[in-house]
Amino acid sequence: MKKIFFAFPSNRAGTVNRVNNGLSPDNELYGLNHLKEFGFQAEYANVYSPAQRLLDIFFLPLYKLFQRQIDIGFHLGRAILLLPKINRSDVVIANTDSIGLPICFLKRLGLVRPPVVYAVGLFYIQGDLKLSVDSHEKTWFRSFYVWILSAADHIIYHSPIEKEKLVKLGLYNPAYCTFVAMGSDGNFFKLQQSTINNQQSTIVLAVGRDHARDYETLFTAALELSDVEFVVICSQRNVKGLEIPDNVKVLLDLPYRKVTDWYKRAKVVVIPMKEMHRSSGQMTLTDSFQAGKPIIASDVMGIAHYGLKNGQDALLVLPGNAKQLAEAINKLTLDGILRRKLGQGTRKLAQRFTTGNYARNIVEAVKLATDEIRLRLLEKKDLRFLRRLRNENRQYFLDNSYVSKPAQHKWFNQYRRKTDDYMFILEDGKVRVGVGAIYNINLVNKTAEIGRFVVDKQFHGKGYGKLMLNKILSVSKNELRLSKLKLEVYKDNKRAVDLYQSAGFKIQKVNKSEDSKTVLMVQSFHASEK
Repeated sequence: MKKIFFAFPSNRAGTVNRVNNGLSPDNELYGLNHLKEFGFQAEYANVYSPAQRLLDIFFLPLYKLFQRQIDIGFHLGRAILLLPKINRSDVVIANTDSIGLPICFLKRLGLVRPPVVYAVGLFYIQGDLKLSVDSHEKTWFRSFYVWILSAADHIIYHSPIEKEKLVKLGLYNPAYCTFVAMGSDGNFFKLQQSTINNQQSTIVLAVGRDHARDYETLFTAALELSDVEFVVICSQRNVKGLEIPDNVKVLLDLPYRKVTDWYKRAKVVVIPMKEMHRSSGQMTLTDSFQAGKPIIASDVMGIAHYGLKNGQDALLVLPGNAKQLAEAINKLTLDGILRRKLGQGTRKLAQRFTTGNYARNIVEAVKLATDEIRLRLLEKKDLRFLRRLRNENRQYFLDNSYVSKPAQHKWFNQYRRKTDDYMFILEDGKVRVGVGAIYNINLVNKTAEIGRFVVDKQFHGKGYGKLMLNKILSVSKNELRLSKLKLEVYKDNKRAVDLYQSAGFKIQKVNKSEDSKTVLMVQSFHASEK
């Protein structure tokens, strides 16, 4: 049984005990307690707090550097204390940036042995790094940051905004990166039907403590709705300096069990957020799904990947628009039919966005991270290998001209600037076996082409071609979430045609020229939903 070590940014023994005793949902365990169902042994460890505090003092300059650059801490002392447990595991999952970055740093120094799956928090929020990335400025810290992150064997990100950051940093590889939407504990939030449809409640509930919460706009809306009772559960910093209306009750830092009681009592859940171009509001949203409550939410990028349909799954309002928010709250509190409709929509979403499903996707990422045979992106060091394979097999390419070293370098410089073309090297261990590609990617239409497949002749007959094709199909479907792929191949290349047909491609068209025939082959499938 493969042993997975979960590295958390803080001690989790208390959380585990509360989850086991039914006093808290398992959201903050990030799938830890579900992995046994998938045949893995999952472990975590607490560290001795005085020892961590001592190391925190020693590494304080480094911590302050990361705070200034990315607005996120860097718990190197904690990562060092976890090293014995980490190195006794088969793979480590580093949850959130403040512990993930130090573990990747230690891996760069050769102190972490097992593969690392980096489950991101936000990468960076505000700070000097954001300014340099937005202005396309190359700085020493940006290079340092990319050097650390590239030590991860696999990266899990939780929203398209995080993918954009990976792309900007030059770290996005669809074979090494996996999108996994956050989920909530369905069992903990399971409610009686009579509670879910509580028509007597008049409470509009808002829950959330992160910096993206916009309670100022909510309070402005509440002033227009004096007959509506609001309950806001947050931290002191969220409401500091704000004037709280008489019809708003603010509860600070409640334990999850009590928060759940308020979900039960609520008529409507509202999630007011600022547009900060980062992940925000995800846990409150998925908790609301599990509670089966009708939702009003700010239409921000941080939750766009949940695919909420306005008027069907939730009411979406412009961020910062108090008038629109007040109108939506008034409408939903008065319209019982609309509340039931939205409640049905959220209960359907609840089945999809659970911590169990999150764990299932984590398992797939672990399998990819520990697979000896992997796809990685083409690098400059691979050009000689690629050129040899291309010229030795040029009779199978539609453009079968000889590729010179200067011509290839010119092509490579153009390729590196593209965002719709991924050229892969297939490696078995550290041995390069072959090449393949996904290109002309259209994420709007969900289409792409695949091809440029070559396996080094010394590895022919060992199944690498089929394996590479299946891996590229998996990336296309599960990570890029495409729905249609096409390729073109010479008709008399029977071995290739048979391989593609065995993988589900169908001949759509035969193209004839003066001296050859090619076939256009197509495969359609339903894009993966996570």
